[in-house]
Amino acid sequence: MQAHLLRVGARPIFLAVAVLLAIIFAGAAIVVAQTRDLRSLAARESALVIYSATDENEASDLLRAFSVRYPFIKVDYRSLSAREVYDRFRREADGHRSVADIVINSAMDLQIKLVNDRYAQAYRSAEIDHLPDWAVWKNQAFAVSAEPIVIGYNPKLLTRDAVPTSHDELATILHRTPSLTGRIGSYDPERSPTGYLYVSQDVQVDSDAWDLIAAVGRARPQLFQSSKDMIEQVSSAKLTLAYNIIGSYAFERAARDPNFKVVVPRDYVLMMSRVALIAREAPHPASAKLFLDFMLSREGQSLLAKHHMSPVRLDMAADNKVLAGTNVREVRVGPALMAAIDTMTFERFVRKWREAVGENDPTDNQS
Repeated sequence: MQAHLLRVGARPIFLAVAVLLAIIFAGAAIVVAQTRDLRSLAARESALVIYSATDENEASDLLRAFSVRYPFIKVDYRSLSAREVYDRFRREADGHRSVADIVINSAMDLQIKLVNDRYAQAYRSAEIDHLPDWAVWKNQAFAVSAEPIVIGYNPKLLTRDAVPTSHDELATILHRTPSLTGRIGSYDPERSPTGYLYVSQDVQVDSDAWDLIAAVGRARPQLFQSSKDMIEQVSSAKLTLAYNIIGSYAFERAARDPNFKVVVPRDYVLMMSRVALIAREAPHPASAKLFLDFMLSREGQSLLAKHHMSPVRLDMAADNKVLAGTNVREVRVGPALMAAIDTMTFERFVRKWREAVGENDPTDNQS
């Protein structure tokens, strides 16, 4: 009797498993067919133009592997500053001279503005089910990395007890360490959209953020438009410390340079993303879709991770020892990012920033 009940009870379970497997296999078949069709179209396009705020060296492994998989696509990768990516792409699109197929930018808010202003096309990537809900907006903007915003310092110039472990500690150390005056690097939010994004997010997350900004201002910071330039200045001992720099560049440098170390703030750490979109009038749309799929695939994410651009995929989000014990604040890919770039909001921020930081002359460094 019991055996009979087990057999009867097992039948619905078996059927459910069979249905689930059928759905999985059907989905896989659709993905294969979609990729095959895109591949055929891309072979006729034979080209792909990418505008990106990520240095080509950082993307080199990804680009190389893509070219091996799709040798018939000639990739033209143009590394620009965050502002140049936005301005050039928008100017060309407005002039009906579409050049870029894929646009990748660390200035997340500017990417969302492009989507909102109808400069992107929708595409349901074959990899989308593996992404967290905060990483995709309207199937038009896709986070392709998850990177902490960190503090960098030169260990030869800063004693161990003077190394800040949080934003509050950084403010305290700046107050009590006159020798840091003129030796702090920070983004110039007036000229760098990436820097403005980071500090405006700080203000949203931390009610004491303006106290830190004022402390940085009293230390007469040197202002930059590039994390890599700040890192170089710290490593060469021209600066002691740099605040709010991109984690991938910082960890990449720290792995090979004893003159540069990284602090992941323990009170909270902003988790920012490089955001990709496919241009609405992309000259090579099939090639662009193949590249986006590849970037978001396990292989593509692994290749980005080699350059410390942490995977955004859910099935690759293993325990990150670097972020253990921190309060991670992911910045969601979506319309809320546009609030800070409203003209009046930006102008109010700049006035308050200038009052806090003073009239420091920014450096001419850009990237």
